Amino acid sequence: KSGTCTIQNRYPQGVTSTNTINHKYSFSKPKSKAEAKQVAAKKHSEAERRRRMRINGQYATLRDILPNLVKMDKATVLAETVRQVRELRKTVSDLEGVCGGSSKDCVFPGGADKLSLEKGDGDDDKGLVKVTFSCEDRPGLISAVARTLRSMKGRVVKFEMVTLGGRTKSVLWVQGLSGGNEGVGMLRRALKVVIDRPNFPGISKRSRLT
Repeated sequence: KSGTCTIQNRYPQGVTSTNTINHKYSFSKPKSKAEAKQVAAKKHSEAERRRRMRINGQYATLRDILPNLVKMDKATVLAETVRQVRELRKTVSDLEGVCGGSSKDCVFPGGADKLSLEKGDGDDDKGLVKVTFSCEDRPGLISAVARTLRSMKGRVVKFEMVTLGGRTKSVLWVQGLSGGNEGVGMLRRALKVVIDRPNFPGISKRSRLT
């Protein structure tokens, strides 16, 4: 569309002038079906490119972590990954057999996070608390547990630890706790905070203490 606009300018001398300005207005037409299809195809191509990059990145990671990998093609990488997973599952089954089906007496860390505290009943165990926990292994875990025990005035008289497959199980015998059952409860809450802490800030753990 086009239109005519008249502007009157008045000068101090009283002279009036008239200027005429023509304005042209243009409106963009909607894209044709062919253009819309072209844009959609471009978006799909870009999404497909990103997907291939993610897949190739995962294959690169597998090539780095798989031991004794001779060939680097994708079929060989997948076959070796399946073999390793089956071998790991067999190892887990064998370890469960060693435990005799009893998770309480098992010396190996389980798949779920656990924390338990037991007070000694005998005369020789007076004031002794047995602390057992299983969780993901991470740097600084034992140091954080030791700091927590020191803050509770606890003294470790015996310590056992087993680490397997990125998980750890620790058994500590602690003396010197005060407050009776209340002190044991406070220690449990403090250790739960330490053990249940995520490996990286902002990332929640998939399993929680039971």
